Amino acid sequence: RRRLFSTASSSFAIVDHSKAYENAMEGRHGNQLELTELDGLGKDDPDFDPSFYLDMLELNNDDKRLEEEDYGDDGIEEAEYTEKEGKSNTNKLSEEDYEEDDGDDSDEEEEDDDDEYGDDYYNNDGSVPYSKSQLATFKAGGPAGGMFAVIELSGTQHKVTVDDVIVSHLLKPLRDYPIGSIIECEDVLLIASSHQTLVGMPTLQGRGASVKLMVEEITLDKKVVVFKKRRRKNSQRKNGFRRRVMMLRVLDIQFPQTSIMNEKEYVPRVEPITDRIKPDTTLVEDDGATMQEECA
Repeated sequence: RRRLFSTASSSFAIVDHSKAYENAMEGRHGNQLELTELDGLGKDDPDFDPSFYLDMLELNNDDKRLEEEDYGDDGIEEAEYTEKEGKSNTNKLSEEDYEEDDGDDSDEEEEDDDDEYGDDYYNNDGSVPYSKSQLATFKAGGPAGGMFAVIELSGTQHKVTVDDVIVSHLLKPLRDYPIGSIIECEDVLLIASSHQTLVGMPTLQGRGASVKLMVEEITLDKKVVVFKKRRRKNSQRKNGFRRRVMMLRVLDIQFPQTSIMNEKEYVPRVEPITDRIKPDTTLVEDDGATMQEECA
């Protein structure tokens, strides 16, 4: 189902494919996508370590021996005596020791906060830290959900989704785009979700569609060798060229509020499950416990 809209700023077309998507997910295609989750089962479980279970057995045997030895009267008196000594020793701590301990705890708490909300959310190569089970599901053809858009930057079109990295030409003037600045790109040619697609003719400018970008790095691209030779003239020339590029991270994709898309008719993006979290992300807790945690 297609609808055409025109405004003073731009015209666009809406393609509503919600029913087709839902029918496909309820049918054979949806069953195949559910099977892709089986490829990720067990990928996040720890490797089997037999030495761990041997150590646990030795600890259990040692505990049993200590219990058998403490059944006598001598063992009980010694235990009571050692407990009294321990209490007397703990009372000898000075106030300076307590002050030093409090300072160390505060420093550790600050370090934990920095690690939790630091800039190390992404991997060193710039990729999103998905778990092994999620990567196996995606490799098998599982859907990742979310929106995508086609934007235009410095004369080049890019198809992007959230957390993508764009290698673009240097945006000028450079003083307006420092590292860490947020750019709101409104030159959106197309934007789509699982249930709806908006096609601009030529753009969606003025309709509320936008893509938020953050400048991460300004660097030089790979060297391009320019070699020219004139045969039988004893003439040759070799030059190298490296263009300046800008690394942009996609933070958010904003769908137009004037569209007919319902919030319920939308498949959200699959969030990565890692120890490093963003302030705005939520983790999905796993109800199952590993064998090592059960033994511990």
